[in-house]
Amino acid sequence: MRHLAIGSLLLFALPLQAQERASGTYVVTRSGGEIGREEFTLEPGARDRSGSTLTVASHYPSAPRGGEIGVRLERTADGQLSLFQLDAEGESGQTTIFAAGAGARVILRTKTQGSEAGREVPGGPNVVLLDENVHALYIAVAALATPAGARMTAIYPRTGRRAQLLAKRNGDGGGTTSITLSGEISGTLTLGAGGYPTRMDFPGSGTTVTLAER
Repeated sequence: MRHLAIGSLLLFALPLQAQERASGTYVVTRSGGEIGREEFTLEPGARDRSGSTLTVASHYPSAPRGGEIGVRLERTADGQLSLFQLDAEGESGQTTIFAAGAGARVILRTKTQGSEAGREVPGGPNVVLLDENVHALYIAVAALATPAGARMTAIYPRTGRRAQLLAKRNGDGGGTTSITLSGEISGTLTLGAGGYPTRMDFPGSGTTVTLAER
């Protein structure tokens, strides 16, 4: 897999045992066939050690130019958005999107070859930035989920899509934790000992994401 020179900073609070560096590869399948892979690294924040930094390199061969996307995302210790950067290769070249939280607003800045544009979108607490081809970003959703159900606003910077969802943390009493997603995004995230998803199921699209064995 060819890696992009990427950056997407997402900091989010995770269980204590997940505050060490972790890495892995997600295998993404749809209707039984593999459509992509995503390599991720999760570690304490570079600037705020009580937060977290997530970096992702995704590759979807059937997408334009191999569907290569790089993300680096930072969140504060309480799980809120600090800074985000996404680099995507497309038919017209590379697009870079930056996002930063600003209270009730999220500022988005998009750079393409020869142009740059910025805009503000409604933000608020529990904003998560997602992308259809970067499922590793659901690590941040898992970090914000609560037993009572945490309401979140998802923003898709590349497409402009917005979605409301509820993330409810469940335990089976045997050490296995899952998170149920409902609302405009539905699915199930199954967490491993590290506090991040080892499996993600999205029945509506027939997509399953599993953590590859080392």
